[in-house]
Amino acid sequence: MLLMKHMKNDQGFSLIEMLLVLFIVIVVSSIVYKVTYTISEKQAVEQFFNQVQLDIQRMQALAIEEKKTINVLFSDNNTYKAYYSLDGKKIFERSFPSIVQLNIYSNLKNIVIYPNGEVVNFGKIIFYTPFGERQLIVNIQKGRMRIVDAK
Repeated sequence: MLLMKHMKNDQGFSLIEMLLVLFIVIVVSSIVYKVTYTISEKQAVEQFFNQVQLDIQRMQALAIEEKKTINVLFSDNNTYKAYYSLDGKKIFERSFPSIVQLNIYSNLKNIVIYPNGEVVNFGKIIFYTPFGERQLIVNIQKGRMRIVDAK
């Protein structure tokens, strides 16, 4: 009899039940937010490194096409730019994402590309990301490069 009376009660949910449901919703939402935020940060970092590689390759092709020497300079203010060596005319300038920082002690900050497409200087440019240190390693002559996760 008491059970039937309780089942017919239409007063709604108690405050504790509502708080419990609200707590569960907030916990699940915060977990989803953290996961998606981390994924979007990783994508931004990957996109940046792909863009840097493509920009350097584009400058090699442009140097060959226009038969001019081109510099790609990585600055300490977290930007990189390409310009013609002789007249200093800027080709482009891009900034790093806010989560990527250049190591000011990298042994390569200026990549010089000759009119035949060869790179004179070689070395590595070190970047700090939230996911660890990444290095852009540029090889001598043909300017082949690779991205390495430094441990």
